Amino acid sequence: MLLRGIVATVTMLMVVFRALAAPVQGDSSLGPLVNVLERVDDPAIQRDVLRGMHEALKDRRSVPLPAGWHAVYQKLERSGDPEIQQEVTLLSLLFGDALAVRVVHNLVTDPAADARQRQAALEALVQTRQPDLGPILGRLLDEPPMAGAALRAMAAYADDGTPSIILRHYAPLSDSDKRDAIMTLSARPVWAVALLDAMEQGGVARQDLTAFNVRQIVNLNDPRVDRKLNQVWGPVHGTSRDKLKLLAEYKAKFTPDVLAKANLPHGRVIFAKTCGVCHTLFDSGGQVGPNLTGAQRVNLDYVLGKVLDPSAVVSRDYRMTLIKTKDGRVINGIVQQETNAAITLKAPNETIVVQKDEIEKRKVSDTSLMPEGLLAAMSDEDARDLLAYLASPNQVVLQGTISAP
Repeated sequence: MLLRGIVATVTMLMVVFRALAAPVQGDSSLGPLVNVLERVDDPAIQRDVLRGMHEALKDRRSVPLPAGWHAVYQKLERSGDPEIQQEVTLLSLLFGDALAVRVVHNLVTDPAADARQRQAALEALVQTRQPDLGPILGRLLDEPPMAGAALRAMAAYADDGTPSIILRHYAPLSDSDKRDAIMTLSARPVWAVALLDAMEQGGVARQDLTAFNVRQIVNLNDPRVDRKLNQVWGPVHGTSRDKLKLLAEYKAKFTPDVLAKANLPHGRVIFAKTCGVCHTLFDSGGQVGPNLTGAQRVNLDYVLGKVLDPSAVVSRDYRMTLIKTKDGRVINGIVQQETNAAITLKAPNETIVVQKDEIEKRKVSDTSLMPEGLLAAMSDEDARDLLAYLASPNQVVLQGTISAP
């Protein structure tokens, strides 16, 4: 009997999960799951059902309130199981329940609450585009466990005050939070100008800008931003003749004897700051760009060619999709998933779900996510150490700390 009950439960869940995979037009697709939650008292089954609902609805801004949900919410909110309480509350938020909105707001702003639960609650508020989050997000920048989540959330709201708030908090941020801050400030033209002004004035270190950030700023396609970037970073585009000249100059400068004197551990630090945000080398780094471990790294011509002319050949698997939303945000990333309702993009610092009805423009870029001019922005010592590390046959020990890229 027990086995028969388990099989029946699994079969039922498979049916309702398949129903949820279709676009939700009302509460009919959710009805079977709500009925399960009403009848079942086993916490394990409750968790599985709630997880399935959450996964199926993760790309929705809002969903009509299913019949019978209020009773389920009241039942499960008193369950005593933290995960069940969190899941049912976040789903209620998605269903537009006013009580759940207040509960989630209170959780986000409670410094005594679990940081992971607070971060998940904040993501849910952003997913459902709850208004008036600006003041809350600004205050969260003073709390290290919440600063990164708040910085990422700020990118979703077109608030003119965002740049000044972020830049005022920038100096004491952790390395990872600084990466989130720059990603957010690179998402809108006016914000990018504020970021570049701060770099020009010394409030943000020039080397804090990664190759991905530069490409993101270029993709804003704004003349004022382009001029400012050219002043602060340097030229991003060059002619074929320029690239051939640079190739010859770098080959003459970084001879085998020069590279033999490189500090490889320092080169690893430079890699982590500039390349490792997107690329993996020796099982360490990001996954937005190609894995470099098996590339022709010992060939200086090959490496310099890729760095000086990164857009010469761009693999189909790593072509970036550029999305501009109707409120002016520009998002660059690799498409991970697409449904009738939304597109999910993988960026260096987060996975972003964009609703299709919020998209103004979408295109696949033929240019590399890495801009030109990467080596020109470095000292000769940093460039030497990076090139030598890229050619290293084995991983080296990481010494010191990695500054924010």
